[in-house]
Amino acid sequence: MSWNWLGWLMWILGIVFLGFVIHYIRVKQLMLIAKTKKRFDGKLFIQYVVMSLAAIFWLGGLLYLHFQPVDYNAHQQIRLSTKYQPLQLHDQGNDYYYVLAKRSVAGKKTIVSYTYWTNDSKYMVSSHFSSISDGERLIPVEATNLPWNKKKLQKIDSESGHAFAAVMTGHYRNTPLNGLSLRANHVASSYTLLRVPQKNMVAEH
Repeated sequence: MSWNWLGWLMWILGIVFLGFVIHYIRVKQLMLIAKTKKRFDGKLFIQYVVMSLAAIFWLGGLLYLHFQPVDYNAHQQIRLSTKYQPLQLHDQGNDYYYVLAKRSVAGKKTIVSYTYWTNDSKYMVSSHFSSISDGERLIPVEATNLPWNKKKLQKIDSESGHAFAAVMTGHYRNTPLNGLSLRANHVASSYTLLRVPQKNMVAEH
């Protein structure tokens, strides 16, 4: 059974507690006005602050767990798998390429996505979650923080003629901590490393 039930339970209890705090403050204030004709009481104010902070930290903590960045190196929480596939050549007029890079139409015209083909299937990935390797350096600088199997990459690089796609996918393990963040058994993130023999094997449009 997935530990996500724990996260849902904590969210429900947190929302119920927040509703209770709002109701408690409203009732106490009405009673204070009715009994003393005053709108402020120091002791009650401290209670309001403590209860409100407890509700905020409760729900805020759950939000933080849910939206915290993926740490590929946290092996106790993340299960990694990497798929390797050889790239297929495509033609553009008299030129051939392995990867088609699409640039944005605004700003500095940065690359926003890459399109590639493998096993007769077409794939398009965001440039935020992918990178190109086209030189002696097999792993680009922007992807060095990921736990690649370097020996496996070198083997695939040699066997494929320096033209392959390595897709690293992380899944959240079924743990209580991932359950609190409502991410147990879900896909954490995916990163694609596109290896081409030369820079000119990447076309742009």
